[in-house]
Amino acid sequence: MKHILLPTDFSDASFKAASFAFDLFGAKSVEYTFLNVYLQVAYRNALYRVEVDTARNSRNGLRRMERRFRKLGGKMRVALRSSFSPLATALNDVHAAKPVDLVIMGTQGEGNYGLVGRNTSAAVTSASLPVIAVPAQWEPVKLDRILFADDGLEDTAFSLEPLLVIARLTGAHITVLHIDQGADTARQRAKLKALLADIPHAFRSVQGDEVVKALERAVAEEGVDLVAVVRRQRSFWHRLFQGSTSKRMALHTNVPLLVMRG
Repeated sequence: MKHILLPTDFSDASFKAASFAFDLFGAKSVEYTFLNVYLQVAYRNALYRVEVDTARNSRNGLRRMERRFRKLGGKMRVALRSSFSPLATALNDVHAAKPVDLVIMGTQGEGNYGLVGRNTSAAVTSASLPVIAVPAQWEPVKLDRILFADDGLEDTAFSLEPLLVIARLTGAHITVLHIDQGADTARQRAKLKALLADIPHAFRSVQGDEVVKALERAVAEEGVDLVAVVRRQRSFWHRLFQGSTSKRMALHTNVPLLVMRG
């Protein structure tokens, strides 16, 4: 990974996501970009009108976040970016200017109080980049075990690149979990075996229609440190990112969620 994008609202939750990124990739040969999106706000009443300079607040907040991030240690390359655009658009704009390998952000922003922030939902569902969503409850731990939720559709080295890079970097074991829907998955399993040939891995199948519950059980049973899924239109896992299901998946676990693009 050469360029990691870190959206931030300057909350402790967003800094925790940045810490996760640093723990995983360190400072060597990596550039981090902090991104803050803002709105221009005006307060009015009958007697006066006060403009809030959100652009300046954004820049100042990014500088504070940079100083805090650099205290994690080592010489590092850090860029700062403010944007007036919606987050999904801003992510794609940064990527167009300088290709981004991975977005890492918190699942909860300042003031969300137990809900998945709309920015996180937008990044997962609308942006064209792979995203790791880091729960506010996450605590630093060595990444040893990854659960890859297999939808039975064919994957490539390109679509799985973030997963493969992370597994090789950390030496983590990957459990490929397939929720049995009665489909023939032999071809996909053979392709995954070839892609994971140099990575410790195992395959596991479970039956059931309630995807989130099956994943949560597997996370607990396997002692998982990261869950990975591929999101693509019209796939079995697509409904993970619809409505309350995505909120449950992101919040009812202390485990970060890697969402790749099919």
